[in-house]
Amino acid sequence: MADFSGKWVFDHGENMEFLIEKLKIDPAKIPSDKSTTVVIAQNGDTFNIKTTTAGGKTRDITYSIGQSFIDPDIKELRGKEIEVTPSWEGSKLVLAGPKGNSASREIVGSQMVVTFNWEGQAGKRFFNRA
Repeated sequence: MADFSGKWVFDHGENMEFLIEKLKIDPAKIPSDKSTTVVIAQNGDTFNIKTTTAGGKTRDITYSIGQSFIDPDIKELRGKEIEVTPSWEGSKLVLAGPKGNSASREIVGSQMVVTFNWEGQAGKRFFNRA
């Protein structure tokens, strides 16, 4: 099990354009500047994740492995209520949604990589420890 605890600062994204277009998300809603931070408090299988974007806008969520929930990030970005179920896949924290779509977090080297899988395509966001 990986430990995601700490403060993470956005570094860059890869292939996010596909996801933004496919999911019909307003590109302005996708944080893309280096002022975006994610603070994760992990207590075993329970996570509190607070994301702060440019202008001080924040999103705060708490969830536990195995307990399905409506993802507020998806609701805000897409205007839809999508239920996801968090689980561990090795050292990856995975939020599995309907139709095989998912989002995962993993530590790769010194970065946290967040991967969004949608209909066989992947977009990634990379964060460095603050």
